[in-house]
Amino acid sequence: MQPYLLLPLAAAVVYAIAALCLKIALGRGITTWAVLFYSNLMLGLLFAPLLFAGSSGWNLGSAPLALLSGFLFFLGQVGTFRSLQSGDVSIATPALAAKVVFVALLSLLVPGSRPDPDLWLAVVLTMAGMVLLHRGPSRPASRPLPTLAWALMAALSFAAADIVVQIGAPAAGFTLFMPVMFATVTALSLPLVRPHILRAPRREVQAGARKWLATGVVLLGLQAMGMASAIGLFGDATAANVVYGSRGLWSLLLLALFAKTWGISDAIFDRGTLAVRAVGCALILVAVTLVLF
Repeated sequence: MQPYLLLPLAAAVVYAIAALCLKIALGRGITTWAVLFYSNLMLGLLFAPLLFAGSSGWNLGSAPLALLSGFLFFLGQVGTFRSLQSGDVSIATPALAAKVVFVALLSLLVPGSRPDPDLWLAVVLTMAGMVLLHRGPSRPASRPLPTLAWALMAALSFAAADIVVQIGAPAAGFTLFMPVMFATVTALSLPLVRPHILRAPRREVQAGARKWLATGVVLLGLQAMGMASAIGLFGDATAANVVYGSRGLWSLLLLALFAKTWGISDAIFDRGTLAVRAVGCALILVAVTLVLF
């Protein structure tokens, strides 16, 4: 087993906890745009101290790749939120899972990078498992085509950002690339403040909502550091994303354990849905095992 793959595995678990916290915050009155803005602000703050680690190995000529990666990452976030807002989450979320396939395909453009057959099998299993994990009770989608288009755009943008990190972080220097990338993400988020936060219609925020928001955005930042380190330092975006794909499994387990305690309705499944998601869990476990061992 490659030890560095423990980073995306830990990131997947932390992401699941963060998602649970943010679900609670959203249920208590926090807006989705506030989650996006404060998450990106936290990313900028967490990665900025890397600049003080020293300039040894920095290559300013490759810094524009960090700007590009930050732009692609932000574009993926916008696509994610637009897909979730424009239609049925049962369409948007499985389409977002296509990221792992896009990463595998785009990795073929990286010189010397050729995923072996086991890794390709793991990619297919991960995609199938994530689709099954996010399947819910059938209901009509309001706008299926725009939802699908936004979700696929988001998946492709995130995948491209990962590949740029894989190429650009070693070229520019990890301690330069990451702060610049996520400072770009934070800067692109600033225009959200006036229309979506300061001038948005006031919503009643229940007690404790901001604490759940703060916990969620900090955890999101920490899991992003894990994924960024796995890809930027070790350069295997495809394997990292397969292992990171287990976040759907951890999210399902956490929802099953804590949904009733915190009043999250997403975890009230019928038997058919549970059976389908159990199959999805099994496929992801097989995929992660193939990559890890």
